[in-house]
Amino acid sequence: MHLAHLFQSAGALCRGEKQLLTSWIREARRDSIPVCILLITLGCGLYGWVIGFRQGWEMSCYVAIKLPAIIFLTLCVNGLLNGLLGLVLGSEIGLRQSLRFLLTGYAIMSVILGVLSPVILFLNFNMPEPNADGALVGHATTLLLHTAVIALAGILAHVRLLSYVRGFAATRRAGTHTFLAWLLGNLFVGAQVSWNLRPFFVSPGLDIEFLRPDPFNGNFYEAALRALQNLSFF
Repeated sequence: MHLAHLFQSAGALCRGEKQLLTSWIREARRDSIPVCILLITLGCGLYGWVIGFRQGWEMSCYVAIKLPAIIFLTLCVNGLLNGLLGLVLGSEIGLRQSLRFLLTGYAIMSVILGVLSPVILFLNFNMPEPNADGALVGHATTLLLHTAVIALAGILAHVRLLSYVRGFAATRRAGTHTFLAWLLGNLFVGAQVSWNLRPFFVSPGLDIEFLRPDPFNGNFYEAALRALQNLSFF
């Protein structure tokens, strides 16, 4: 795969070019899946590397591997469910087309995250050191910041596909309902998978490691609530 072709595809995806998206989803072009997988790996990998960079090369490599893994695991977990939802909600979008839609959406999200990586790198260097007095507040801020950025990138990427989902669906209303079901399901599952694959940045007092010994203990939403409490929002 030529690098120029990859950049051209990334730009066309972000612009939402109808011809490209139609050829990828309706005509099932052979290069669509490899391009999406590569964009997800590069974009999310770069963003993950930036997240872990403040805590050393080891953590950077760990997060660069795990962030793309979250996307692919979310697709695996939700793949069949999204296809069934498309049929149940009357859109007549089956399993294969739903996977292509979502893979394309995640590729757009990954390009957005890759572009934002330099900004996040700058913000990381303005956070307290892991062992500093304000480390707990810094950790909470980092968690909520990355949660917001990744969620926003995912929503923007999915919204880019909304008109195409409506166009492929049997009716405009069914397409909207299917899109919303996909979006909520992916946000929910993606958040929990990210919790199971923690850490992405080390909590104060804990060691750097690839996975925690208790990956299924607790959930993402409890962690987000604790972060809000540490910032004295509640």
